[in-house]
Amino acid sequence: MSPQYRFSAKTWNGETINDYLRASGRIEALEILDSRNLVTLDLKEQPDYRHNLQESVIKALRTIGYRPYGNRDLMIFCRQFATMLKSGIAVLQGLNILSEQTKVAALQNNIRSTAREIEQGSSLSAALQNQKEGFPAIMIHMVEAGEESGMLDMIMDKMADHFEKQHDFAEKIRSATLYPAFIIGVSIVVMAVMILFVLPQFTQIFASMGMEMPFYTNLLITTAELIREYWHLLLGLIIIMMVSLIAYIKTEKGRLQFDHLRLRLPLIGKIYSQIMAARLARNLSTMLASGVTLHNSLSLVSKIIDNFAIKKSIGILNDSLNRGENMADSLKYNSYFPSLLSEMVRIGEESGTLDQTLHSSAVFYEREVSYVVNRLTTILEPALLLIVGVFIGLLVFSILSPMYEVFQMI
Repeated sequence: MSPQYRFSAKTWNGETINDYLRASGRIEALEILDSRNLVTLDLKEQPDYRHNLQESVIKALRTIGYRPYGNRDLMIFCRQFATMLKSGIAVLQGLNILSEQTKVAALQNNIRSTAREIEQGSSLSAALQNQKEGFPAIMIHMVEAGEESGMLDMIMDKMADHFEKQHDFAEKIRSATLYPAFIIGVSIVVMAVMILFVLPQFTQIFASMGMEMPFYTNLLITTAELIREYWHLLLGLIIIMMVSLIAYIKTEKGRLQFDHLRLRLPLIGKIYSQIMAARLARNLSTMLASGVTLHNSLSLVSKIIDNFAIKKSIGILNDSLNRGENMADSLKYNSYFPSLLSEMVRIGEESGTLDQTLHSSAVFYEREVSYVVNRLTTILEPALLLIVGVFIGLLVFSILSPMYEVFQMI
């Protein structure tokens, strides 16, 4: 919905009119009043309380890691914007059109705010930057480069490709891990139902017959009784532990240790480091291909990467470049990135095709991660089913074992 304006205007007869109207921006509101043969005396945008409430909710959710829109939404926005710019549509007009077409409320609000700032004389990059983390840093700086070079339409096309590849890569990882996560979730629910609800029913029957339970059956029964009786204390303890862990991770020291641990975990750490290498190579390639200097590109990437240990490493890498060292040698002694990346960078530096080499490296690591994750999930699926089968088998055995003794007594 377009913003609402309160206006005060005079007719040609000298009559003063105070009323409201809706328009996509201040300029359009003035044009509407002019078309009604009114002389504008005052025009003020009215606060949109629903929009302000949305902003408050989104800000609160963002503090716990929620993203109101993702790479796919940004990809569609950049692709449509690029098409409009190539067709000769002005930046402001294009944003107003996109604000009406976009279905994602948070993105729609950010586009409208951007359009309003441009109406007031701001540049597109500055307006994007003022949207309270609404747009990624790489997009803001790339738009700035596009404005300076006069190739904004090409830059938006590049950004659309960039977000599309990021989205596809994330979807591959998500799809590969969805089935194992589903199996684990269902297994936990099944075992919880059996331990908390099914087993106690049989326990009452066995107790009424004065039977002595086997050790493993007693263990399960005792566990179930403790959970049922003290579930509120257990839940409170879990919540306190989670809140404390999240609070510690939000500190600089805690986040650095957590991110370092993620890169050092067996097997998973290797996959994660390859994901970080793919992101570094993809972002650097996109920026270098658009004319951003290597030093500025690294500074920007350090703001985009969400791993503090990698951020620190990129900062050290940038410092070494300032001292006259080449990027390949600096990467070689960085334990967080695969050694192959430094060799690929060396080839790119020596041949003068660093952006293309980084693009190839990003494609290679994205394929490598997809391959490893697919193989890992292929192995995990039967392993998880076997583990679940063993646990459920033990539960069934703990029930059937006393029943077998009953049958022997009959």
